[in-house]
Amino acid sequence: MRKLGKGQSVVFCVSEEIHTKIQDARRDHTSTPIKVSDVLLWSISETYNETRRSMPLWATQGERFVRHAKLWQAISDQGNTTLTKSAAERFLEDELQSIELRYQPQREKQQPAYLSQTSDVGIKRIADRCREFDNLQFNAGTLQEEQERELSPEIEQERQVQRAPAAEPSPHRLHLDVKNFALHGSPKTLISAYTSAWTVLSGTSAAVNFPIMQMAKDRQLLASADFATTVKTSGSTYMPDPFQRPVQWLLTKRAATGNDIDIAMAISPYEANLLYPLMKSAKKGGLHLYKPRSNLGYVALDALDFHTVSGQNAAPTIPRPLAAQLNLFAGQLYMTSYEDYLATCKYLGLATDRVSEAMTAQGWKVDADGFILSDAAGRKGGSSELSRSPTMFFRIFLSKVRRNGDGIAKTHMGSLLDGKLFEAGEFEE
Repeated sequence: MRKLGKGQSVVFCVSEEIHTKIQDARRDHTSTPIKVSDVLLWSISETYNETRRSMPLWATQGERFVRHAKLWQAISDQGNTTLTKSAAERFLEDELQSIELRYQPQREKQQPAYLSQTSDVGIKRIADRCREFDNLQFNAGTLQEEQERELSPEIEQERQVQRAPAAEPSPHRLHLDVKNFALHGSPKTLISAYTSAWTVLSGTSAAVNFPIMQMAKDRQLLASADFATTVKTSGSTYMPDPFQRPVQWLLTKRAATGNDIDIAMAISPYEANLLYPLMKSAKKGGLHLYKPRSNLGYVALDALDFHTVSGQNAAPTIPRPLAAQLNLFAGQLYMTSYEDYLATCKYLGLATDRVSEAMTAQGWKVDADGFILSDAAGRKGGSSELSRSPTMFFRIFLSKVRRNGDGIAKTHMGSLLDGKLFEAGEFEE
């Protein structure tokens, strides 16, 4: 701005509302162009009006400061302060007004009574400053609102992110049995290289009061040891919730006949990186890229057809019961079809229809969360063979372990675990 007018210029860009206010300030409603002097006049007048509106509040705060300074000086003696209960109460302000003071008609006051205390130097300076402005509204409603806003308690919220405690990462390793399973599709039992995927969750907070081993009854969904072990455990208070690895890579084995997948194994990215070039010549297994569907706008990848590395030409097909189990373990929140809904409920032992009088006569009993207490054959959990309802386990597992504390109430799985019964038209086919 030093050389304004000598090579530099200023352009004012205003809205229609400000344009009207500038015309009102210059008291000229003609169509003549607005000049720089008109903009400066409006800016100065707005500054004056705002200062004038703020003067009553400034005077009230100034009087409070002078009064508190006197009270503090009275209880201080050579740097030592003795604050008694009675002295502290004199610092308090009125937090509310009586009905009479709030609603009783009052005469308009130019200045409050405390500004007439000319004996105090500080009050006198405040009064002299207020006399420079005419018609100050000391009992206006806006002043009362500002004072109440000052005295109202302010709620301060600071978000604190609870991060995982420091831990030493576990060294990676590609076990020979995992490699043989990937290349030759020959799973073994009772080995340390891989186990049922549900046993990985045995130490989580969700499985504290739930027998997680009843979920691992068919051993169709496996997890490698490198997938399960992320950090070195230390101490009895170790909680593996923050260190659960997401499901990203899967090894699959096809059935003896056909292209249906009968076993799927979750592996770590380290294992997938080493197996990736080898899987191009694998004739028995396949390597698949997978991600659970956590948003309704995402495309479901549970068909395992997004990216597959295998030496076989025919694309594999994953049965929906196995896909439902995989989605539950990975933390998928949205189901694609009514068939997936039925397969999920069957695996969890949940009812898919309302219990009618005829079903009750046949022996059907269903809990409030939808868990089958008894079916027509007297089985608890129906064909799932579960002895306890898994709904509370999955509520904690999906929200706390897989979603890091985010709510799932408005998702398909959240509604399902709350006992909602879906219909075929509620899913995208």
